[in-house]
Amino acid sequence: MRLSSALYSLCALTYVSSFTNNNNNLQLQTPSSFKTGLFSHQQKGNNKGDEKEKITKTYYNYNNEISTRRDAILSTTAKAISAVTASNYLIPDAYADTTTTADDIAGATTKIPTVQLGKSSSLIIPRTIQGQWQLSGGHGKYTIDSALSNMEAHYKAGMTALDTADIYGNSETIVGKFVSSHTNKGDDVVTPLTKFCCFRFLDEIDRTEVRERINAQRQKLCVDKLPLVQFFWSNYDVKKYVDVALYLTELKEEGLIGEIGATNFDLIRLKELKEAGVPLVSHQVQLSALDQRPVQSGMADWCKENDISLLAFGTVCSGILSDQYLNKKDPPTNDKLNTASLRLYNKTVQRFGSWQLVQELLSTMNDIATQVKADGRSSDGDCNVSNIAQRYVLDTKGVDSIIIGVRNQNHILENVRTHSFTLKEEEREAIDNIVKKRKGPQGDVWDIERGGLYDKK
Repeated sequence: MRLSSALYSLCALTYVSSFTNNNNNLQLQTPSSFKTGLFSHQQKGNNKGDEKEKITKTYYNYNNEISTRRDAILSTTAKAISAVTASNYLIPDAYADTTTTADDIAGATTKIPTVQLGKSSSLIIPRTIQGQWQLSGGHGKYTIDSALSNMEAHYKAGMTALDTADIYGNSETIVGKFVSSHTNKGDDVVTPLTKFCCFRFLDEIDRTEVRERINAQRQKLCVDKLPLVQFFWSNYDVKKYVDVALYLTELKEEGLIGEIGATNFDLIRLKELKEAGVPLVSHQVQLSALDQRPVQSGMADWCKENDISLLAFGTVCSGILSDQYLNKKDPPTNDKLNTASLRLYNKTVQRFGSWQLVQELLSTMNDIATQVKADGRSSDGDCNVSNIAQRYVLDTKGVDSIIIGVRNQNHILENVRTHSFTLKEEEREAIDNIVKKRKGPQGDVWDIERGGLYDKK
């Protein structure tokens, strides 16, 4: 297994699971350079009658010492992260290409508009957010200085909010350095948006663990109060997600958390959280012309009605919805899928339908971009497929912001341009007509990635 796979097995939203289940013995699969697994799990007894199965768990850290569950997780994750950032087999350095200059940014006539998250929130964010998943590995090597420089360039263009997570490797720490560099300088506020992700040992999470983890995130991000914590839960069969969300609510009431959001919940469980009194102001979801699950499930309508802002990621599917793939005879081959995000979104493409249908969508978007240019509707007179793909999502009911992965500075002005025009009704309808031909993805938000379509009763 590659080291990047080990990282994502531990802590990525792509759900690449590295666990095997043979004769009820679970063992974490790790690279040979790693000394031991995270834990051993032995199941004893059976379920005859009313008997409950007996579970014994022993946790190990990377020194092969018996450890607490929490320390074992932290030790294992840190080791995987360290290995990924140091690996040489990854694609060429991230952030290496820099074609946008400071003068280019300063000369941009369009400003990214801001929006209030939910009517009950005081949190104001830009409608385009910097996504920092790329710092978790699988997108090329980087230095802290290059990452900070990249953040600064996007910040100056108006992308003053940065989306990160506790599972994104060193991302929170680096974002924290950037936040600290702008503290007390009279600059526009830098707003870190993070996540509280729960993957393993879900039934054991308690108030103490939630508090410890939130305090660790506050320290990494260099803030007294986390502006937004977006809650993720991996397995609905473990029903503790409402309890954990309420633990986060308690910390909001204490002043450790500003606002609470969710990420990649389905509509049924999102409603459960709302009905339990969790004060949700946002929900981060994958949403694009290729992935309409938040719309087809009724989630977009419900969120709009309940003042919950949708934050959309994957709007251009790692560049698949761009001029780069227009008129390509064949979809990208495996050797071209050289980043974690491309591999993720290529699966979305496959679920959407044939490559011919994807090309029909790209061609339609290109025709609209050509018309936008001819009409002079954009700020700089230019427009491309990615602008249309982003605008299509921004104009979707309930969507307040989109999140873009910021591997380099090459697309800053392009991403700003998206906010200089809107789609005409007939243009959106033309895209809708292609989208209606799709085969998938089916189900609700993140059902497939969780391993199947969940019961919606």
